[in-house]
Amino acid sequence: MIRNTAVTVCGPLNVNKLGVTYVHEHLMVKPQLPDEYYIPYTLDDEAASTEETRSFSAAGGETLVEMTPINYGRNVKAYQRIAQATGVHVICCTGFHKQLFMPPWFGDKTDGELYDILMNEVTNGLDDTEIHPGVIKLGTSFEEVTAAEKRSIEAVARVHRDTGIPISTHCDKGTMGMDQLRLLEKHGVDPKNVLLCHIDSKMDTDYAIRLCLEGATICLDHVGRELQDRDSYRVRMVTALVEAGCVDHVTLAGDMGKKNYLPAYGGKPGFTYILTDLKAELLPYIGEENFHKMMVENPKRIFAWKYND
Repeated sequence: MIRNTAVTVCGPLNVNKLGVTYVHEHLMVKPQLPDEYYIPYTLDDEAASTEETRSFSAAGGETLVEMTPINYGRNVKAYQRIAQATGVHVICCTGFHKQLFMPPWFGDKTDGELYDILMNEVTNGLDDTEIHPGVIKLGTSFEEVTAAEKRSIEAVARVHRDTGIPISTHCDKGTMGMDQLRLLEKHGVDPKNVLLCHIDSKMDTDYAIRLCLEGATICLDHVGRELQDRDSYRVRMVTALVEAGCVDHVTLAGDMGKKNYLPAYGGKPGFTYILTDLKAELLPYIGEENFHKMMVENPKRIFAWKYND
């Protein structure tokens, strides 16, 4: 992979063209569990997801990173059609979620077979297509890293080392970020190449700062869940991160993989929220330059592949 290149569902792209980026979203997703609890977490209307993506573009958004991994209802052909219809760049992923959502065959595979599955997706394409992932995912459980999750982390680390594909992680309710970094470091991954997601949902600003000081980048992506007070806690968290000198390690997204988060599915606040309402709340405290770093410069660095053959 050529340096300074990201991989989108429509092919390689110079990272300078990514522009305003949400680093953790969902466009089409269907958790693979027979439980009615997950019905609201199913986004299966391509027309509605396309409409929501158009609203993101109209608000100034340019790139969405679709973080639906193996066995979570990924639909890469739909992502490509949405990108083509809207002009929004879409980056999709390979990798595994936390143990609850791992494929039923995961435990039957050897470490080498798990590596081969991920490498095949990176090099040959996803789900019998020529669409390639631009990021690789790993996940851990709430306040726990299971044995299976440790195997997933090792496989992801190996693929990252061999290809340079960026790593983005699921920190359940914001937990286990430091443990993920330690395990990835054990397998040869530099924290500066890791994006830790959902960190704001732990509601611990000191913890968020510590992760940044380790060299990792964090994503605050549960914004829009507390509209009654205009996300005042997260505004304070972002402000504190900027004041602590961590702005180069912070990104924003909505992780809006649920019907009642998206106006096109009848919910709110939708893909426009960060670039309109939340931005208006943040700018008096952090200024336009720092907002630009979080939305443009930091994602550009993260999604540039680090390997140069």
